[in-house]
Amino acid sequence: MIDWIVDKYLTWRTGMDWTQRTWEAWYNSTVNWRAHDINSMFAKFKHIVVVDYEKFFDMNEPFGWVPHEDVVQYCYPNRELDNCIVWKFERVYWDQGDQRWYISDMGSEDMVFVATNNDQDALMISLRYS
Repeated sequence: MIDWIVDKYLTWRTGMDWTQRTWEAWYNSTVNWRAHDINSMFAKFKHIVVVDYEKFFDMNEPFGWVPHEDVVQYCYPNRELDNCIVWKFERVYWDQGDQRWYISDMGSEDMVFVATNNDQDALMISLRYS
């Protein structure tokens, strides 16, 4: 009963239900969104895949960048947190010397990166959406 009351209070206070609060806490502890390059951003993941945003997102959606329905099967809450994907839309440039993508807000290429620890998911995502 106390857990239910605490959950209702936190839902009212934060505007997020338990699933959203769990996702936010995991995301903030796993993804370094203040990083200067993509490898540092997704340092806790085994695989980073560059995907084509026209294949990955539903381009008919008027309310922003919404992944296709078949992408949602790889995301939380359909998968447990340690087995789900994380995607990030960033403006980046490729440094030929370092062989990595650097984040740049001033202009370059807009790319979508998908990170995962699951080997099969990385393979399927790279085959379907790259």
